Amino acid sequence: MSSQEKEKHSGESTAPEISGRESKLSDERHHHGASSATGTTTTDADTYTGRTAQFTSPASFPLKPGQFLHDVRDRERSLVSFANNLRAMSVFDVFFDYTRVISQDAKQSAYEFSRAENDAVNRYRDIRCVDATRVNVPGADGKNYIHANYVDGFREVHKFILTQAPLSTSVQRFWDMIWQEKSTLIISLTVLDGERTALYIPTKSGESIAFGEIKIVNMGTRHIRDSYDATVLMVAKGDSQARKLLHIAFYAWPDKGTPTRPTEVLYMLDDANHNRKLLVDEAVKKGWLPAGQVSPIVVHCLAGVGRSGALAALDICIAKLDHTHGRDNGPCLDVRDTVLRIRTQREMAVQKPEQYLFLHLATLEYAIRRRYFDSIDCVDLSKFMLKKEDK
Repeated sequence: MSSQEKEKHSGESTAPEISGRESKLSDERHHHGASSATGTTTTDADTYTGRTAQFTSPASFPLKPGQFLHDVRDRERSLVSFANNLRAMSVFDVFFDYTRVISQDAKQSAYEFSRAENDAVNRYRDIRCVDATRVNVPGADGKNYIHANYVDGFREVHKFILTQAPLSTSVQRFWDMIWQEKSTLIISLTVLDGERTALYIPTKSGESIAFGEIKIVNMGTRHIRDSYDATVLMVAKGDSQARKLLHIAFYAWPDKGTPTRPTEVLYMLDDANHNRKLLVDEAVKKGWLPAGQVSPIVVHCLAGVGRSGALAALDICIAKLDHTHGRDNGPCLDVRDTVLRIRTQREMAVQKPEQYLFLHLATLEYAIRRRYFDSIDCVDLSKFMLKKEDK
């Protein structure tokens, strides 16, 4: 998004009603969250070599009825163990660990993706959409394909739909999916320039745009902390009741890179989850979302795997930290396991080693800000950037 567009958005007179609550991440707001992580005896399984040597076959996570893909399990890795392991590593060790992660990918069926008739709606030929978790969106043309997969959150089935940025050939199916899945939140991690990414929302307050039967009206935009634009949309299909959605356009995370302002990703996630709850509660009251039904967060970058996968993984990791911080053994955190599990639902999620490294550092920052450590000794990363021979 150009600087002119940002100024235009931030200056709209019709500002949307977006919750302005203060983020839970601010250091001074969390004296109550001080002590949770306690020291534990390091075993062979906790060492870098010991842990990575355990993984020699394709990742598979069979679930029994009622189980979640992302949950707290027996012998869960503690935050202190994670931090101690990280500070014993270098950047190169983390990158090498990433190669072990991708070596465990299991090649799943992607029949619909590979069909020639779907080539026009696939952005990249080498980034597949696996059949097992693919979102089926029946259309008037008799087809149901869109390059999108359900991805579970922490103790929440189908919290996310990770998808590629809409093309001009797929933008109508994109909105059909949002309507079908009753989504209340869309997060874009790429610039909506109308060229590489189809301009699928109106950019000015009061403007509208239509795709097939679906009409989208821009109710106003707010420019948040110079890192993202939050736009309230009213979406209607035919004579059906209009729905309120929130569109977040986060533009501080460049393609093929890592966030230019990493802490803002944590703030944005906190804002997104908070506003999602408000919108879901409102949708239930209005009657268009049944109580208890999941309203997936639709997340896209360009390919819908790198930045989108990293954002979903970060959300899962910090949700697990929050859920487990009151345990006797302290909070739990395992970035590696989280990424392995996500990649079974969205192929190639967390696409680059730099994104894998970002996840390690961002989750550690979150734990520090939330005061989940009893001591800062295990978060000393002063040697992290040094070469092995310099340590």
